[in-house]
Amino acid sequence: MLLVESINVAYGDLQVLWDVSLSVREGELVALIGANGAGKTTTLRAITGLLRPRSGRILFDGKDLTGLSPHRIVEMGIAHVPEGRQLFPLMTVEEHLLLGSFLPRARARRTQNLERVLSIFPVLRERFHQVAETLSGGEQQMLAIARALMSDPKVLLLDEPSLGLAPLIVKEVFGIIEQIHKEGVTILLVEQNVQQALTIADRAFVMENGRVVLEGSGSELLAHPEVKKAYLGM
Repeated sequence: MLLVESINVAYGDLQVLWDVSLSVREGELVALIGANGAGKTTTLRAITGLLRPRSGRILFDGKDLTGLSPHRIVEMGIAHVPEGRQLFPLMTVEEHLLLGSFLPRARARRTQNLERVLSIFPVLRERFHQVAETLSGGEQQMLAIARALMSDPKVLLLDEPSLGLAPLIVKEVFGIIEQIHKEGVTILLVEQNVQQALTIADRAFVMENGRVVLEGSGSELLAHPEVKKAYLGM
């Protein structure tokens, strides 16, 4: 479904991704793990058109995305929940959700998708008319994910959804991610909480210094000695 082939990406003269390749099959939950600065967020930004690779290509459903604008990539069915949530502080929950359904395809299903996300995130129904800055960190993360789901995506890219959240809220957010996956949404998850990410992932890739250095099933990488030593403190 989503295929990244040997992309090289730079910020100006500073190259940060080196021949990165990964794949996400339809219906999978794939994790991309690694330390800060490994290149995970840059990889997502390249997939969604926010950065243009110097070389390599990115395919989605057999179509080349490389060089397309971000809005065109969203129209094709890829939704991105960025690190830090990136909400509009003075917009309400309702306004964020309606904003997420601006595409013609999503507008046609706005009522169904709105009911769907409010059933997944019942707290957003309670906060429907509140502005985003009044929500807790966990509620803001739920709103960011819900906004992305309102675009009716084929693939959901999640960048550090547990960042800055309390442990109990992290558990709740990962439970929601599992639920969304079970409902048929394909997911590429970038996450520093390696234990949680690999536990729910079908497959995973490990990045170090801008390169993919390991890949395998979630359970295989949980048991891998290098992953246990570097990321699980074992």
